[in-house]
Amino acid sequence: MVLSWLFPWSQPSVLLSSASTDILEDSLQHPALTCLRNLLLVGGGGTWPPRASYRDTWPESLRAYDSVYRTMEPLFPTQESSTDTTHNRKLIDSFRSRMRVLLDQHVNMADVQTALEHAESVPDSCSESAWLGFWLCISFLRHSYRWGVTPIVSEAQNEQTVDFPSQLEVPWSFLQQHFQVTSPGGCMTSLMYTNMRSDDRLEYSVTVGLSEEHQSTEYWNTKLLVSMEERVLPMYHHFARAIAFVDAGDMIAASNALHAASETLKSAFKHFFSTMVETKLAQSIWLAYVQGYQGWTLGGIDGISGGQSLTFRTLDAFLGIRPFPEPEKESLHLPKPQRDWLNFLRDFDIRAAVKARGEDGAAVTEELESLVKQLRLWRMGHMRRMQPYESVHRPERMTMTAGISVVDAPDENQMIEHLKRQLGQRLAQTI
Repeated sequence: MVLSWLFPWSQPSVLLSSASTDILEDSLQHPALTCLRNLLLVGGGGTWPPRASYRDTWPESLRAYDSVYRTMEPLFPTQESSTDTTHNRKLIDSFRSRMRVLLDQHVNMADVQTALEHAESVPDSCSESAWLGFWLCISFLRHSYRWGVTPIVSEAQNEQTVDFPSQLEVPWSFLQQHFQVTSPGGCMTSLMYTNMRSDDRLEYSVTVGLSEEHQSTEYWNTKLLVSMEERVLPMYHHFARAIAFVDAGDMIAASNALHAASETLKSAFKHFFSTMVETKLAQSIWLAYVQGYQGWTLGGIDGISGGQSLTFRTLDAFLGIRPFPEPEKESLHLPKPQRDWLNFLRDFDIRAAVKARGEDGAAVTEELESLVKQLRLWRMGHMRRMQPYESVHRPERMTMTAGISVVDAPDENQMIEHLKRQLGQRLAQTI
């Protein structure tokens, strides 16, 4: 076991999607294409959305983390939440104590440190897919330790600090450095994109032992976001090609690329709304059993937000929809290849580049405006769809969303008004 770090983190065979293959094999040369390929190769383990690999591809010393989470997995959720703070405190403390015991028993920190140092110093020894899978595992361990029970309860929300075991702190520092993110908690990439296996099931769960409806809602919550990335990847490709064509002065080719992107986006948005329905995402379950554990709140840091979706960040970046997020805030949750892709789109500013060409860019401008219109319609529809999901009464916890922590609102109705104002502001900026 001690020498297990000497062997490479193995790379499983990855079946690339046709869209990923098209991007990697595109003969068109332009920095936009280079940046997009980097998103796949460096940010996704060779494809997009990212494809993680799991415990059998990690050094043996790291596999104990997977074993610990498997033991804790069924202990995290409760069938019914309690509003008794004393009872909840016991649940949280018991869960954390049990995890600390398992980590002490099964994780050899000297071996973990050695394995991670080797992977960091010899990049070829470790596949990106293995890094992604390990990030997923540690993220689930940290989030379950942070809350102690799910649905989350106000007793945990009231905590100002949490003393994490060193077994969860040391690998996290390596993961932050590798992915160049700064948040102490998980993000959409580490908790969701990487959790959907190639055989169409979740690797880790927070609804073990609960009803089929709970498990189905958890599955579709992740599946929807991953499938959106799968569906819009051709759009990313068309965006990169359109930039290359505009740079080359070929407005006809740019217009054609953007028309294809628009058709791809229409299909993806239709899929989004056909999936966000009660039969797949149960309103009575989603808020408490699927969304809650994705929060963080410690140190003023938020958890997962729909705003971390690369789909919508790409649209905003490509279309120049401002204000752009502060770099420090974006680096909390988005790995560097994602940020590089977004910043390239922002810096190029295709709408300004096309406008500078006057009448020659009229057809391209029309296609760009079509994309803006689609995004506006999606945001209006999303405002309506999210309200019944976010307004479910959960007396065991303070009003919150995972992405913006505890909301300064005494009840769910006022929280909805707060969220509507936020979404309405972004809708007004989508011009």
